[in-house]
Amino acid sequence: MKTWTIHEVADACAMTKGELSQWISRGHFRPSGAVRPGQRRRFDWRDLACLAVMSALRKHCLSINAMALIVSDLRDDLAGMNDISDISGRSFFCADWGKKQPYPTVGLVTETDLFAVLKRRPDTVIIVDVAAVYHDAAGAIPAVTATGGAAQ
Repeated sequence: MKTWTIHEVADACAMTKGELSQWISRGHFRPSGAVRPGQRRRFDWRDLACLAVMSALRKHCLSINAMALIVSDLRDDLAGMNDISDISGRSFFCADWGKKQPYPTVGLVTETDLFAVLKRRPDTVIIVDVAAVYHDAAGAIPAVTATGGAAQ
């Protein structure tokens, strides 16, 4: 499995290494793999997808706490998937986040499910094409590095 360094994923997701390190140390972002003492942290495709979504959510002026909670739900959805192609045809959405609703307000859903949510006319909706933001971020990582990523 391809993995990337903290510098590579931070650059690809338009953030600094220090910012990403703080997000991790403060519990706002939970990387897939635990880091052992003396070892460098490596990030897998799920980490890159979640960080790319966090980068997209920043444009909506959400707090880091709100982004962390939303991306935690995405991480749970990605946990059982083998690679980014498993989310083909799905979008990640957040509708009336934080309000009590009779339906899930955050999730990785098909287009049909998304239309069902929109029919309920939520006050606010944020939709992120996870595969697209992932591919944009992965494309920002130099090809030599991406193909030579260390297996973990």
